Amino acid sequence: MHTTEELRQAREKYESYDPSCWTKAYFDAISGGFNVYHKSHQFTLVGGGGDAEQIVGLLLAQSNGKQVEFLPEQGQGKGMPDLRFEGQTWDVKFIEKASEDTIRKHIKDARKADNALFYWGNADKLMELHSAVNRDICKYQKINELHKIPNIYYMNNGLLKLLWHK
Repeated sequence: MHTTEELRQAREKYESYDPSCWTKAYFDAISGGFNVYHKSHQFTLVGGGGDAEQIVGLLLAQSNGKQVEFLPEQGQGKGMPDLRFEGQTWDVKFIEKASEDTIRKHIKDARKADNALFYWGNADKLMELHSAVNRDICKYQKINELHKIPNIYYMNNGLLKLLWHK
């Protein structure tokens, strides 16, 4: 439970974002979590990725009390992390229909961020995610580059769960 002072500080931080650069999308009055979107953030229109980013952002704020910034991408798209909160960058990956090999490609792509956050809707992808992560750990361990894999998280019932930490 957050104190009145913590909630006041969270609201003050949320309101401090410059509207010429940021869109203030959501503030949770109970947890103090929020979402702000940089005006140059690009929500992917293909494969549900942009929708998944917005859903994940909302869940992080509502259920986890995170203060989430959707980062600028400035036309670069794939080269930049999606989010920042708690001083770390995050890349959101929607894997509803992804195979294990596709998940491994997503892990490789997420190396641009400190953390990869995997999300799926109705399908249960946890076993495939575990398998993909284990295969990549073995691969990178053999070539002494384990440090290149980001920390791996997933969303489960709206909560942020750690799967692997370097």
